[in-house]
Amino acid sequence: MAEEKIQELMRKYLGVSVPRLLIGIIMLIFGFLILVKPELLGILVALYLIIDGILVIFDEYIKSRIAGKAVAS
Repeated sequence: MAEEKIQELMRKYLGVSVPRLLIGIIMLIFGFLILVKPELLGILVALYLIIDGILVIFDEYIKSRIAGKAVAS
């Protein structure tokens, strides 16, 4: 499910474990916001892509540093 991926990312990068109930409430809030203001969807998708891209780049950077240290040892 989508909330499992969100929970995994929050635990990995922010060190926060969010209950599924809270994630469900956040999903409902954003769903209603998009129903009320459909133009908000573009902004939310853009923010998601930017944040996800930054997290992927950061994750790859950390992995390369760990691999570099293992080779140097």
